Amino acid sequence: MASNGSGTEEYERLARALRTLSGCHRALLRATDEPSLLREVCRLVVEEAGYRLARIGRAEHDAQQSVTVLAQAGLDPEAAEVAALRWSDTEQGGSATGQAIRSGRPCVIRDALDEPFPPLWRDFCRRHGIGSLLSLPLRIQGEVFGALTIAAPETDAFNGSERQVLDEVADDLAFGLEVLRLRQHREQAEGELRRLHRALRTRASVNRALAQAQDETALLHELCRVVVDDCRYELAWIAYLDDDGGLRPMAQAGCGEVQMAPRRRWGATEAARAVVRRLRGGGPVILRELARNAAYPFPEEARERGYGAVVVLPLSVEGALAGSLHIVALDADAFDAQEVELLLATTADLGYGLGALRQRVRAAAAEERLRRLALTDAVTGLPNRERLRALLEEAIAAARREHRPLAFLRVGLEHFRDINETLGSAEVDAFVHAVAQRLEQAVGAAGQLGRLLEAEFAVLLPRAGAEPARALAHRLLTALYEPIEIQGLLLDARASVGLSLFPGHGTDADALMRRAGIALTQARGSGNSVALFKGGLDRECARRMALMSELRGAIERDELMLWCQPKLQVKSGRVCGAEALVRWKHPRLGMVSPGDFIKHAENTGLITPLTYWMLDAALRQLYAWHEQGEWQPLSINLSARDLHDPKLLERVEGALATWGAEPGWIEFELTESALMLDPTAALETLSRLKRLELRLAIDDYGTGYSSLAYLRQLPVDTLKIDQSFVHGMQRDQGCEAIVHSTIELAHSLGLSVIAEGVEDQATLTRLDALACDMAQGYCISRPLPAEEFKGWWMQKARH
Repeated sequence: MASNGSGTEEYERLARALRTLSGCHRALLRATDEPSLLREVCRLVVEEAGYRLARIGRAEHDAQQSVTVLAQAGLDPEAAEVAALRWSDTEQGGSATGQAIRSGRPCVIRDALDEPFPPLWRDFCRRHGIGSLLSLPLRIQGEVFGALTIAAPETDAFNGSERQVLDEVADDLAFGLEVLRLRQHREQAEGELRRLHRALRTRASVNRALAQAQDETALLHELCRVVVDDCRYELAWIAYLDDDGGLRPMAQAGCGEVQMAPRRRWGATEAARAVVRRLRGGGPVILRELARNAAYPFPEEARERGYGAVVVLPLSVEGALAGSLHIVALDADAFDAQEVELLLATTADLGYGLGALRQRVRAAAAEERLRRLALTDAVTGLPNRERLRALLEEAIAAARREHRPLAFLRVGLEHFRDINETLGSAEVDAFVHAVAQRLEQAVGAAGQLGRLLEAEFAVLLPRAGAEPARALAHRLLTALYEPIEIQGLLLDARASVGLSLFPGHGTDADALMRRAGIALTQARGSGNSVALFKGGLDRECARRMALMSELRGAIERDELMLWCQPKLQVKSGRVCGAEALVRWKHPRLGMVSPGDFIKHAENTGLITPLTYWMLDAALRQLYAWHEQGEWQPLSINLSARDLHDPKLLERVEGALATWGAEPGWIEFELTESALMLDPTAALETLSRLKRLELRLAIDDYGTGYSSLAYLRQLPVDTLKIDQSFVHGMQRDQGCEAIVHSTIELAHSLGLSVIAEGVEDQATLTRLDALACDMAQGYCISRPLPAEEFKGWWMQKARH
């Protein structure tokens, strides 16, 4: 074709350029990825537009300044010439492509067979029938990325309008590549964001499951389920280490039992142990392209299900590797650094949660052992005094609802003291155990047997009046009539029995237990062996009602007295406060024992006015001490009825405001048994008191059967160990074990501990060794009038 072609030739050249532009536009509209777009553009240039050659090359910034051919059409690629492409200022870089990239401007070679075109490339054009060349630089974000090179068979091509159109093709192609790359970057970022959100959902879901977990196996299955169902991973399974260093699958989701069988077999292999060794380093194991990855043990499953990637995460519990969490995703590029970091944090949360769950299980077991120690007689395994009192209270409540009687029997061994002083503890225990067996056989299913004191047993008959109770008493005496042989000695087991009846002899547990004890004394004194309590319900009720009426007047006239029983810090010996106590000096009866009026006040509803008197009296005294420059906090007891008083919070706030009191002036004590009467209401009231920044303590801990789970919910600061356990520390290892366990339990929950009822220095010394925080009892000081307490603590401070 002549260099100065006719108008027809110019038209044909323009037409092929326009076909190139049109095809390029179509390719750009349909493009989904860069390689296919570049191949399609080269094909269009050659097959539809009719050029001899189309090539797209990318400039490499290596030492040789080489050019990588990304797409080519019209000629078969020749390895030597492709390898020779450069954009350096050399003969190899003298190609049209090299010149366009190097200069950043279009390069037109109008006669490819003439000088100054380098010989290397003239020879190439001669062999392939190329007359002229156009190479157009491709810019992306302002930088030269590469070049589009088009070859025509005739010389003097790429003039005028054809050149303008092809320049537009290059610009459009560069723009299209830039858009594709931005789209790919956006899709990549969106994919990373999706995976990040997936990992975040996994962590949140795992933590929700941990918060609700009660059972370890159920927790593992739930975690696998949320990973698959809620977080959209394809497969999840958890394995624990076995004794051989392999992995034992424990839970799974996303696959059935058929798919788990191979995992169980694999878990016992050397390959699984190798994975465990890698996990011990603390990092994850990540595999991709699972269908073709020889390291993945289940390639057939991966091909069938389209698995793309798997991450194996170390699961550590209580500081040691315990197993692994395996998560499989469909996308092969899953588990980038951020996603894995979140998943590692998730497994750390899981390990912490499993550790906490196991600690709760161990604590529950310890709590159960503590509960058994607290409520069970160590020798016989029978309910002890506290448990019997609780059972009697429950039986009284049921009898009151059903309008029926019940009986309580106390069985006293007549010669136990002599036996105890003569024999060793093992023989005495064997004797007591034998007595318990005989009594259990005699009682049968009719009632509940328990051990009340060292030489006393008791029987609760929940559905019996006087005659059935008498009949059982005689059966018990018969069962103990024959002596018991221990170590070749025949020991006298004969006993006496005292009976009390509900409602005739009392309507609360303490009254029935006390009156059965009085009847036992009557039986021993009369020689009849069995005695029913003598006394009238009417006389007792009348005396109690009169006493309560007088107490109400004493409260209203402010005739009660505030006393204080000091508390001591065990380690330092410093005074740290006192328990506020009420005393009543009756004008006719003199000093009335608190035990004679406080219990009755609670039963008659008078306890709430008494509590308010105590609150005002304590704050009044604290204000006076504060004005004098020295003060100690006081603890005030709340009753079960107080917890249900709707005005309690209002009265407490009002009293604090009246005296300008600070929250640290007072502490409220509630008995464990009072809390357990209505745990939900108690928790609500305590929470509201705590919002006033008041300190709270559980009194008589160990007697109310509260669970560790409930205790952890309570916003309390202190546990007071019941004095029955403290009294027995020096003579009963079981009591000391209970005290020790309670101290450790309280400290593990961040609570301080007070031992009440400390009556000798030996007990105080032992409490110090057990790390008890505070103590109160007669060893420290008997209760003192409030006006004497300050002098006592000031003198104590000087010493």
